[in-house]
Amino acid sequence: MKTIQIFVRLVPAAAFFAAISAAAPAFAQGGYIGAYLVGDVVRVDQYDSRSGDSGNGEALGFALRLGGAIAPRWGVELEFVRPGEITSDETSQILPALSGATVSAIYDLSNLPSLPPESIVFPPYSFRFQSTQRRTTLSTSLWVRQQLTRRFSLAYIGGVAFGRTTYELEVNYVPVRPTILPITPSRSEAITYNIGPMVGVEGRIRMGGQVNLVPGIRLHGNQGGWLIRPAIGLAWSF
Repeated sequence: MKTIQIFVRLVPAAAFFAAISAAAPAFAQGGYIGAYLVGDVVRVDQYDSRSGDSGNGEALGFALRLGGAIAPRWGVELEFVRPGEITSDETSQILPALSGATVSAIYDLSNLPSLPPESIVFPPYSFRFQSTQRRTTLSTSLWVRQQLTRRFSLAYIGGVAFGRTTYELEVNYVPVRPTILPITPSRSEAITYNIGPMVGVEGRIRMGGQVNLVPGIRLHGNQGGWLIRPAIGLAWSF
């Protein structure tokens, strides 16, 4: 009788440990880690047609992704993207030439007998405006998978991106006439943080074993513009 009671008590425990053993491999097979080549395509608001494409540009970078399935068709993902720098260049005229009469009206040059006011003309200065920006993001997302064939599926992605953007600005003032010394360049740096939505779609092509080829594109919403990121890389399932 005692033997039967012990057996009855051991059956639920054995079933519990068997369920864990069966579930562990299934959960492990749902995870993946990937490395990707990413392109940054930035488009921001433009307020002056003469300013060119200030802030717009393209760059290459890399991304790391870690994700896993939480259901047969659903899963979550964490992505880190470190893009290259986008550089904008502009040259413009900021100070027009002033006539001798205008200079005489503004400044008292009577104490300069060797340089009569009528002969002095302020030369125009041009400036070279060079800015660089880098948009690093950490994204959390939810994806749903659509299996099309045995080796190919589509994943639709949506989530939130936490961005850190660094800006560097350098302004060089150069006189049009080489006889005038240039003004010392000015430099400044800034860092901004933002949170925005992110959506995307990607294909998952099984190459063999646990390796998948993953091309795709993602769109980030930023204040005053868009960030488009096409990417291609390899993901390893585990």
